[in-house]
Amino acid sequence: MKRTAVIGPGRVGTALGMALAQAGYDVFAVADQDRRGVDSFVQRVPTARPLAAVDASRDAELVIVAVPDDALADLVAAVARDDGVAEGSRWVHVSGGYGTDVLRPAHLAGAAVAACHPAQTFPDAETGFAALPGCSWAVTAQEQDLGWARVLVTDLRGRPVAVPAGSRTLYHAGLAVGSNATVTVVALARDLLLGAGIENPGDFLGPLVTTSAANAASSGAAALTGPVRRGDAGTVAAHLEELRGALPEAVDAYLAVARLALGYARRSGLDEQQAAAVARVLDH
Repeated sequence: MKRTAVIGPGRVGTALGMALAQAGYDVFAVADQDRRGVDSFVQRVPTARPLAAVDASRDAELVIVAVPDDALADLVAAVARDDGVAEGSRWVHVSGGYGTDVLRPAHLAGAAVAACHPAQTFPDAETGFAALPGCSWAVTAQEQDLGWARVLVTDLRGRPVAVPAGSRTLYHAGLAVGSNATVTVVALARDLLLGAGIENPGDFLGPLVTTSAANAASSGAAALTGPVRRGDAGTVAAHLEELRGALPEAVDAYLAVARLALGYARRSGLDEQQAAAVARVLDH
């Protein structure tokens, strides 16, 4: 049982702590300045005791760093500066956009390092924990460290996928668009249905969005449907006219999504005359 410390008991860190404990890891310590986060973590992982980050990592064989992206580099540098890195320990951060460069201070202090990011959403710790089995993880590490990093991911019942360090930012941008932009657009769609008098918009959007997302993930632009894909310029114009009166703050979002959809529709074979007609509506 690897002695494991989790630094950063937010939604992701807590979900991973729960998963590590379930996988048989000795999650003995949790560190953070947010006392509520620490208390919440300990409630879910009772083997963990609250420690300062430098003390937790000094006694750990495995250190999971799950702090916000902007705090990651400073946290690792501070712990390494205060002699908190155990020789031969393994350090893993779970940020999507960074490779292992931000862990360089720990590496120079004698740790093996890897970046392992679960491609999953964590609205809360329990939901994230339940969704971890089967999800893909982006793993970035030097060749000699890929083996143990992959084992860690498979211990958490995930699927490790090697992602080069230079591709992490684009990879993370893709996930941010796929997840966060989807939530934003669906929230807007929900508001529109509520405005139309639909009492339970989830009854309409749940099946529609789930199927659309699954089709797009497997087939790309070929999954696109709707008035833009069909070249129905009149329908698009009617949507915009209605939105300008009923929900004017949604017009810019509708235009942005429709323009993006039009580009994909053209790539998928939309007749150019129909595409031009839709474009004129969007431009005017």
